[in-house]
Amino acid sequence: MQRTLAAVLQQDGAMPRVLVTGSSGQVGGAVARRLEAAGWSVVRFDVADGHDVRDATQVSDAADGCDAIVHAAAIAHDSAGTPDEIMATNVLGTWHVLSAAEEHGVRKVVYFSSGQVFGCAEGEGVPDSLPIDDHHPLRVARPYGMSKRLAEEMCEIWTRRTAVPTVVLRPVMILDDAASARSSPADLEYGAFVHLDDVVSATQLALATHLDGHVRMLLCGPGDFDSTVARQTLGWRPQHGWPDVR
Repeated sequence: MQRTLAAVLQQDGAMPRVLVTGSSGQVGGAVARRLEAAGWSVVRFDVADGHDVRDATQVSDAADGCDAIVHAAAIAHDSAGTPDEIMATNVLGTWHVLSAAEEHGVRKVVYFSSGQVFGCAEGEGVPDSLPIDDHHPLRVARPYGMSKRLAEEMCEIWTRRTAVPTVVLRPVMILDDAASARSSPADLEYGAFVHLDDVVSATQLALATHLDGHVRMLLCGPGDFDSTVARQTLGWRPQHGWPDVR
C-alpha cells in the first residue's frame, strides 16, 4: 500500500520532494521559500524560467520523483489574458499536473483556486447571503472564474478515480504587509482579504494533514467570507488582520 504524504513527513531522514508550479509568482514563490526553509526539496516550475504548464512533457518531467505538487501556476485574472489563453493555461495546465501526478505516484495535489468561483466578485453577481461560505452555489461565468471552477471539478473527479487526495484552496484577495497597510476594509470587496503568510501556512497544513478524498476551502482573514472548512479540516486560523495604523 502506498504511504500517505503525512506518513512520509513523519519518517526520519530526507524530507519529501514537492513540485511548486508558478514558483516565481506571489503565492508560489512564497510557498517555495517557506517549504525550502522547512527542509523540503522543492522543484521550481515557472514560465519565467521557460517552463509551461501547457506542455505535458515538461510537467511530467518536473513531477518525476515528487511526493506532492502545489499547483499555483495560472493566468490570474480576466485582464491578464484572452479567454483562450486563460482556459489553456488554467484548465489544460491543471489536467497536465493531475496526469503527471498519476503517472509518477504523487501522494497529494494542492490546487490554488479562487474566491471568484462563486460568481460574486467585481459586480458579477450578488451572494445569496453573507458571509459567503464553501457551500455557496458556483455561478461564475467569466473566463478566469470559470477556469477555476472547471479545474476544481476536474480535481474532484480525478481524485474519485485515482484515490489521490486533492486539496483546493480558495483564497480571497491576497495581500502582503505593504499592500494591507495601504488598504482598508472600504477599499476591498466584502471588506475581505487574506494575508500572504496565512495562505502559505494553509498550504503547509494542506500538505502535512492526512486527508482522504477531495476537499475545497475558502481562505479569508477579515471580511465576509467564511473559512470554517479550512479551520475544521486543517486547523487553519488566519494570524493577520487589518493593521492597527493606516
